[in-house]
Amino acid sequence: MEDGQPLITLVKMDEMAVRPDLSPESLALEQTLSMLCSFLSIEDFVSFLNSDAFSSYAQHEEMWVVFEIGLYHDHTKTLQLYPEQSQLTVADSAMTGAFEEHVWKGQPGDEFIAALTHWVGLVSTHQ
Repeated sequence: MEDGQPLITLVKMDEMAVRPDLSPESLALEQTLSMLCSFLSIEDFVSFLNSDAFSSYAQHEEMWVVFEIGLYHDHTKTLQLYPEQSQLTVADSAMTGAFEEHVWKGQPGDEFIAALTHWVGLVSTHQ
């Protein structure tokens, strides 16, 4: 799927709770995440979610921020990403059937790559 066009987008949607104290590096990352960020592949996206920078910014004891994951070629196809201290929760409010009970929880690794790949394939064919 890597044709030079991005595949996945990520943007900060909202703060659901009191924001934690953020380092200057986390505040800089927040500036970037407040604009639409794009990734060429799901693997690149998952690599970013596994980065120390993302973890330091988003994954705290109390869940406080929500992001929107989108399909680059169709911004109406979205998921909500809720970073938690020890895992990620992804909610499919469109209820596409990509995830059991419309929610995926776990670590950003191979299982997440497979789940997100399944979602992309599903929503890409239902345009």
